[in-house]
Amino acid sequence: MKRASIFNIIRAAVVVGALVGALAAPGAASAATRDSDRDGLTNAFERNWSHTNPFKADSDHDGLRDGRENPDKDGLTNRQEQRLSDNPLDADTDDDGTVDGDEDRDEDGLDDSGEFESGTNPTDPDSDNDDVEDDDADQDCDDLSNETEVESTHNLNPRDADTNNDGEDDGAEDSDGDGVDNADEQDEGSDIDDEDSDDDGEDDDVDDDSNGDGEDDDVEEDEDEDDPGCPADDDEGEDGDDAVAA
Repeated sequence: MKRASIFNIIRAAVVVGALVGALAAPGAASAATRDSDRDGLTNAFERNWSHTNPFKADSDHDGLRDGRENPDKDGLTNRQEQRLSDNPLDADTDDDGTVDGDEDRDEDGLDDSGEFESGTNPTDPDSDNDDVEDDDADQDCDDLSNETEVESTHNLNPRDADTNNDGEDDGAEDSDGDGVDNADEQDEGSDIDDEDSDDDGEDDDVDDDSNGDGEDDDVEEDEDEDDPGCPADDDEGEDGDDAVAA
């Protein structure tokens, strides 16, 4: 009787141990991605890479959550560096002479910081698989490519068709005040931030070759690429309003 009791106790202990192990395994797996302070950074990343406090969302109490900090000033936040497996405390993680934010790891013409700004995937040259690479894509359908908006010195937002909320799309704006709207400048290959793009003494609105490539702006092929996700310019109803895309 006594032996049976001991055996039952041992067997029960084995069963309990197995259950504990089964329950602990998923917990151990999720520990690697746990974000205790909900600042966008995993506990492991905070301990091992950003050296921030995994239990305080704003470790340095500066009003900015740790995931949005950019301690190495490379154009990428801690959270973005985490996604790309970059070192948040080293501006040039791979020591190739290009800071991490300026890298173009998917070689689509849009650097990594520009991809995050545009909401595209920095590791996929065609994030939405529409056969238009991310640099030429027009996320907000304002007739300006992501690259044009990201590189503009006028802080154009590639995810907001009307960045300054004045009722006019960014493509219809004339950022440099040269008499040519931004979309036309992009089509002609001139600079939306420079009233005399080729520095020849003639403003772009009166210069027949505003980008200085030797071709007449009126006859050369447009440099932009239509985004299939945006309504076509000629899709207008009889009352002049844009037709609603199906």
